[in-house]
Amino acid sequence: MHDLSKYIKERIDLLSWSALAYALVCFTYGSFWLNGIRLAESFGVFVFLILFRLYDDLANSEIDRHKLQRSYTKDSKAILLKGYFYLLYTGLILLLAFHEARQAILLISFLLLCETCYYVLFPFRKIRLLLPLLKYPFVVLVLGSQDPYAIFGLFLIFLIIEYRDEDVISKFMALPILFVAYVLCYFNNQDLHVAIVFLILSIATLLVNYKRTRYLLLFLYILNNVAL
Repeated sequence: MHDLSKYIKERIDLLSWSALAYALVCFTYGSFWLNGIRLAESFGVFVFLILFRLYDDLANSEIDRHKLQRSYTKDSKAILLKGYFYLLYTGLILLLAFHEARQAILLISFLLLCETCYYVLFPFRKIRLLLPLLKYPFVVLVLGSQDPYAIFGLFLIFLIIEYRDEDVISKFMALPILFVAYVLCYFNNQDLHVAIVFLILSIATLLVNYKRTRYLLLFLYILNNVAL
């Protein structure tokens, strides 16, 4: 358990991830209304995010060996964390199967899809960075979102965050991607004034001080979707 606790301190911000899980649930329903069901779904999403952070880190353990404060890059630690991953994965599958078999089947299928994508595309760095982002559109689809435009826009927002963090694109290259994300959201909701306000706020967030406010970009997009 000490290894797991150390890993969580290194790689998981429990408060931010809890907020992210709830935000994804709000995005799905287009509302901030909280009840018992949505609270339970937020917890399930939180566990799902931890599960696939483990999965991605273990897949990248060889590449990340040069990074400091990454315990999972050591072979002995990676083996233990892999055991925790399968334990958590099995527990989540059983819980979902008890609640709704369809969701359990989708989660199994998603892991198989991830395995295939990581195996085939992992050598290509720019594409490899996209792979962990697949979990976000997947989770809102499983929760029941029926807005494909907004879901793809959500994926683009996470793409900006990831590619900016890894210095793959500049803030100015990120601007057209941000614009496309809001245009997609507008196509479905047709409220131009609200979309323009949140787009302007997002541009300011991106240009002014991105590193400290990168997740504000995400929450602005979610707020935009909920407001519409």
